[in-house]
Amino acid sequence: MLSNILKSEQILINLNVKNKRDLFQELSTKSSLLNKNIKNKVLFNEIVKRERLGNTSIGNGIAMPSAILENIIKPFVLFSLLANPIDYNSNDNKDVDIVCLVVSPNSSSSKHLYFLSNFSRIIKNANVSNELRGCDTSDSLLAVLTNYNLSSAA
Repeated sequence: MLSNILKSEQILINLNVKNKRDLFQELSTKSSLLNKNIKNKVLFNEIVKRERLGNTSIGNGIAMPSAILENIIKPFVLFSLLANPIDYNSNDNKDVDIVCLVVSPNSSSSKHLYFLSNFSRIIKNANVSNELRGCDTSDSLLAVLTNYNLSSAA
């Protein structure tokens, strides 16, 4: 399932951002360049709107911002390792350096929640997050993620 959704061009290594707003702008811009159905400003506004409902940090320096959009057909993921951790106002007070943006069509909100839940289990695994932080290429990061299936990450 993961290999159907996440491709190496959807992985950003050493993304240089200053703060949360800058991060959301970069994620929106990169997503719109990779998926022609995603509009930069629309995505940015939806990410911010979702973040206002509650912080999307899941702990241990990991955040999973998300959005539901009308004009996309299938889920889209953009995975980022930040060049420098940023303050994300996380409940555990840890700065964030691993970010997984999940964008889903509005026709599949239950699948969106299911995907967020299962994907967070993978990257919250301490072994996985430590390995991810050691990756220096998108291919190596993709290999780490695909080596862990959803059932073993629980």
